[in-house]
Amino acid sequence: MINGLFNSNTDNMKRLFTSILFTCMAMSMVAQGTWGSNSADSTKCFENFNDFGALYNAKSYLDAYDHWKVVYEICPAASVVIYKYAPKLFAYKIKDTQDSAMRAGLVSDLMSVYDNQMTLYPGTEAKLTAKKANDHFKYNKDYNEAYVMFNDALQMDPSEVQPSYLNTYFKVVLWMYKNDSIDAEGLLNSYAAVSEAIQLQSIRLNKEVRMLTEKDTLGTISSREQRILSMDNRILGQASTLISNIEKGLAPVLTCDRMNLIYNEEAFEAHQTDATWLRRALKMLGKEREDSTGTSDCSDNPMYYLAAQALYDMDPSAQAARSMGLLSLKNEKWSEALTYYQSAIDQEADPLLQAKDYLRLAFAHKQIGSLPSAKTACLAALNADPSFGKPLLFLAQMYAESAGTCGNNAFEKNAVYWAAIDKLYRAKRIDESLTATADKMISAYRVGIPDKSISFQFGHLDGERYRITCWINETVTVRF
Repeated sequence: MINGLFNSNTDNMKRLFTSILFTCMAMSMVAQGTWGSNSADSTKCFENFNDFGALYNAKSYLDAYDHWKVVYEICPAASVVIYKYAPKLFAYKIKDTQDSAMRAGLVSDLMSVYDNQMTLYPGTEAKLTAKKANDHFKYNKDYNEAYVMFNDALQMDPSEVQPSYLNTYFKVVLWMYKNDSIDAEGLLNSYAAVSEAIQLQSIRLNKEVRMLTEKDTLGTISSREQRILSMDNRILGQASTLISNIEKGLAPVLTCDRMNLIYNEEAFEAHQTDATWLRRALKMLGKEREDSTGTSDCSDNPMYYLAAQALYDMDPSAQAARSMGLLSLKNEKWSEALTYYQSAIDQEADPLLQAKDYLRLAFAHKQIGSLPSAKTACLAALNADPSFGKPLLFLAQMYAESAGTCGNNAFEKNAVYWAAIDKLYRAKRIDESLTATADKMISAYRVGIPDKSISFQFGHLDGERYRITCWINETVTVRF
């Protein structure tokens, strides 16, 4: 009975709490002199502020709008809450308005609200400009103006432009490209701007996810942190989907033939001291592409070498070092590659990019015969990105290639295939996209495992745990 009574009053209690909260805020602001120019205004603003807050909380947005408007017109500097609630109130009001002229006036008013907020509460201009651009496009379908506004936001602070706004931005960009308002280079620059914004946001989110996931595994995560972890993963998923969808749409433009037309000698001469252009050129030319022949990139373009060297000389950052490392791998300069990729790893803030650098570091170590270091680099890649399955494929391949050299007899020398297969099963578990490749390798490696007669001959039975020595240093289960 008590629980039922409590539950039935929950909504009323929420409204009461919100009303008290708005009242306290209002009283505080009266004391600060932001509640109006005279006592009559103060009373009117106080009452309407309280009313619009209670109605907003009750989801009576159209009724709340009328009270909100009184507050905004008489005491616009009273509280940032006025501005935080405005977009939703306007959304309902605009939807409810049938007259086109009145609707246009409401949209214009909303744009002014954003401008006012940036003036009165500076510090979040990039976020608000992106939001303003998104609403401007939503209500006006004005591609050209939205394009300018989005670009302004990205220039201010790309890390503050959330994925949903970036999605709208790129819809605008594609329209501009299809209608000849921007050329192919402008399209690629916009794609690069979106990628850079996503990367900046992912750096923070990936670090937070990694930390919270560890706490979740240990059972020390709080309910608030659980919500943050869920939200971070959701945003990262949205960002990943956004980039994937954009790249699918841009596939005809991202071919190496098209890249070579855009990033040519003439373009390099014009931009060789422009760090932003150099970074974007290297990212586009060095981007891995999946096709029927496997994974490839466009770094064979001579401009890649020129841009990489120019950027590294100007700013030996993580990306510059990574680009030089890729050139070193292509030229089979393994020791140089080790130096460059280690430099990239040491400077990189994004654990996902670190993971990819560690894998390339592992490849360079393998090429010079340093298999223990190659294994260490693969494990470091997994630690940086626990969902990255390719280091496990690489480890499995190295293990299998060691058959015949690890051990002293037929059983020991072929037991490495069990270790390789274990890694392949783990790769499938953490990255489903690798399933087909892993299954193909598992089928090939099963042929090489010791058979029952040889195992029995050396005293090893099915289900036994066996330790592989040499550089592999793994314990496997004997199974046939």
